[in-house]
Order: sequence, then structure tokens, then C-alpha cells
Amino acid sequence: MRLDDTDLRSLLEFPAALATDPAPDFEIVLALIRTLIPCDSVSFNDMTLATGDFRYAIAPPDEQRLARRLKSEYDRYAHQHPLIDRALSVGTTGAIRFCDVPDPPITDTDLYRCFYEPFGIRYQLVIRLPSPADVVVGYALNRSAENGEFSDRDVDMLNALAGYLAMHHRLVMHSGRSRAMAGEADRGGWAVLTVRSDGVIEVSSARLLSPALSSGQRVPAAVADLIPARVGSGSETTSQDVTIGGERWRCVVHPSRVGPTVLLMRRLGDESAEAAQLRDVGLTPRQTDVALELARTGGTNAQLAGSLGMSAGTVKKHLEAVFRVLGVDSRTAAVVALRSL
Repeated sequence: MRLDDTDLRSLLEFPAALATDPAPDFEIVLALIRTLIPCDSVSFNDMTLATGDFRYAIAPPDEQRLARRLKSEYDRYAHQHPLIDRALSVGTTGAIRFCDVPDPPITDTDLYRCFYEPFGIRYQLVIRLPSPADVVVGYALNRSAENGEFSDRDVDMLNALAGYLAMHHRLVMHSGRSRAMAGEADRGGWAVLTVRSDGVIEVSSARLLSPALSSGQRVPAAVADLIPARVGSGSETTSQDVTIGGERWRCVVHPSRVGPTVLLMRRLGDESAEAAQLRDVGLTPRQTDVALELARTGGTNAQLAGSLGMSAGTVKKHLEAVFRVLGVDSRTAAVVALRSL
């Protein structure tokens, strides 16, 4: 490894900058990379090649406007990118430069003439992070002709950063999915809690539903009894009804091999009240089940069928009845009407 003591000290500081909660934005990570490897610009790229879905962040920020203007040219000629082609053909191989794939020269391609040259980019150093076979996720560092080629030291530095960059990418994806799942659960009347092994609630969306389920509190004894003392490979999700403060709750326990246990909780009185309201407007019990699932998830007939354990044809028949009772003629209008109830 061609790194000196200063480089190694910088590498020791890099993970500390990433290990924050929430994980830092990609723009912050890009700025950190530029302090370690001098370059004119650096981008994070997430590219699904089959669909042309290219997402990116770039630093410095003033490059955004030019990137947007030239993106159509990049999309058009991305198949000529020698580094992407190398990554797809041999998998994750570590940091690589244009000069490491000399045939054909990047300057002989339409990609260079229509995208890189107008962008002022002559040299590039990229690293691909772990990703599905048809997806390219990674970082690209760029330099102009005036600032010269990336050195072997730069290659070693980016290789040393790769594990930390992959960790950050996973944290951001996990955080985004967790927020989406928690938001969907809240919309369906479920509260999401994370509970430590000592019974203390770390995070809770149930504060307004029950003070006993607020962050920092210990879960009620009825709930604590459901949390496994030790999570093993055979631990499975369980569901049980419990009583908290005289109210019945449904508690779904998701054991985690690492970190706190995740609980989904829903007050059964809320569920019963919603169903009663729908039956009051003329829906049968099964039509009510379908209507509630549609209002909570907005799912397709197939998705509703999977959740409710019935066929898609049966779901379609029940939805037609729901539409008639509500006086609507579309799923969107039905969801609006149901949520207003």
C-alpha cells in the first residue's frame, strides 16, 4: 500500500465522520472524499442500467447545473463507459482509472466528446460498491487535463475507503426503508417501537396513543414478557393480544439478532371502531376487511388478496360493492372517502 503516515491518520478519522445518527448526507461524504483525494469533482452514482434510472449526487454543488444539462448525453452513451463495462464484466475489482482500461481510449468515444469533454473531465477514478449484477453503485472522482492523472496513491486511498463508503450506503438505504415502513405502519394505525433487552423503549411512535409506550419508559409487564431474552437463529415473529391500562392491544414482536427488538402495536379498540364505522355505512364484514386494507395500504387487488388470504377475484368483487356503497368510481376516490371516515 502506497500510503504514508498522514494518509493512514486520515483514514482512521474517516469512519468516525460517517458513524453518526442519522447517517450524513451524500454531499457531506463527497466533501470528505475531496479532502483526502484531490479532484475537481466527485459524484455518488446509483445506476440501474436496464431501465436507464441514473441517480446521483455531485460535489462541488455548482457542478449540479452542468450535470443536469449534460445528463441526457451521458444516458445516451453510458454503454461506452469503459469502467462500467469492466465492473460489469468482472465484478467488483477495486478502484480503477481510465488509463487502466486503455483500449479503446476514452477520448475516442462519443461519451467523452459529448459528456466528459464539455464537463472538463479528462481523468477519472471510480470504485464500485457491492450491488446487484444489473446495478452499478459507486463513486467517481474527476480531474481536468490541467490537474493530471490520478496516482497509485490515490487508487490505494480510494480502495481503503471502499468499506466505509459501502457501510454508509447501506446505512442510508436502511434508514430510508425504515422511515417508509414506520410511516406506512403509522398510517395503518400501528405504532412502531424499538425496545432494548432491559425493557426500555428507545424509539416510539406511540406517545400520543399511550404515555406508557413513550420513549424512555419501560414497556408494561405484559409486553416485556413477549420480548425474547436472547435472540437465536430460530427466533420468529410472534403476535399476541395484551392489556395495557385496561385497553386491549395487539402486539407483533420482531426479534432482531442485532440491536433492540422491534414491536408493532395497535389498540384493538381503534380497529374495532374503524370496522364499526364502515359497517354502519352498509358494508359487510368481509367488504369491511377489504376496505380497511385498501385505505391503509392503497395496494393492488393482488396485494390486498395476499394480505387478506383471499383470491384477487374475490377482492375485485368486494371492491365493486365498496365503490357502490361509497358512491365512488375509482380506487383513489375510495381511499379518500375511506380515510375521511
